[in-house]
Amino acid sequence: MPHNITLAEGAGWVTRKGACPAHSGQPVIVPGSMGAPSYLLVGSGNDRFLRSTSHGAGRARSRFDMSRAGADKTDSALGLIGVDCITGREERRIEEAPAAYKPIQPVIDVQVEAQIVGVVAKMKPVLTFKA
Repeated sequence: MPHNITLAEGAGWVTRKGACPAHSGQPVIVPGSMGAPSYLLVGSGNDRFLRSTSHGAGRARSRFDMSRAGADKTDSALGLIGVDCITGREERRIEEAPAAYKPIQPVIDVQVEAQIVGVVAKMKPVLTFKA
């Protein structure tokens, strides 16, 4: 989904940073981490939130923090137990590990409660490719 974008809407412009359009009836994909579900949602066109929804939960830890010397890089500490990730660069697997991200479920729950979006499907990750 487009995010970090400025779009002409109505008589003006809407800039979304870490958010994407959620106009009434518009399909929206909100990604989880490689260890958390992603969601297929439908926008409600909620004017109070400028017909926008989040683009994920956001990072809990920076890429630098994840890859710094001395950081615990075991699969268990990174949240990579039971996660299949294919990459040509091991540092990408570490930087983007599930432990780097905030939980997605509370983000989805709040937006459903605020009538920003409706849930169509919850999708469990099977395999992740990181370039």
